[in-house]
Amino acid sequence: MEKRYLNSANNYDIEFRAISTDGKKVKIRTDKVSYSVDEEMSFDIANDVLTSVDHFTGGIASGMISAINRYDQKHDGIIDQIEGKFTFHLSNPLTYLDVRGYDETPHVSALDLQLYLVSFNEADELEQVYQEAMKNSIVYQTIKDTIKIEHKIKVVL
Repeated sequence: MEKRYLNSANNYDIEFRAISTDGKKVKIRTDKVSYSVDEEMSFDIANDVLTSVDHFTGGIASGMISAINRYDQKHDGIIDQIEGKFTFHLSNPLTYLDVRGYDETPHVSALDLQLYLVSFNEADELEQVYQEAMKNSIVYQTIKDTIKIEHKIKVVL
């Protein structure tokens, strides 16, 4: 089971278990849920089971939106609704697929983010909310030096 605890003023630890007994599926157990992941990445368009990469990129998306909501609620509350279109770029997928002649490291190299914000405020004010929210976002601060992130904000009335 997952454990969560503050071990000092500067560290909060989260522990959980990941178990694979059949060489295929990985069972994740937390204090809240238990779920299985069949594979790291799938290029099969018919596959409807979430992969590790799906969980990872979905966590980034939800973390960034949650950070904006959290910041906005603590400050001016100027955003009524947020929708984000997240496009993650996977570099060197053929290496992952073991295609001969390709040996560059596969990784998520970039994120193009289009944010649609329902608000009566100007785009520059909403950009400031985004910038301030990302300063205190655990997810954004963790990935910003390894994944190139480009964002655009569109105001929707």
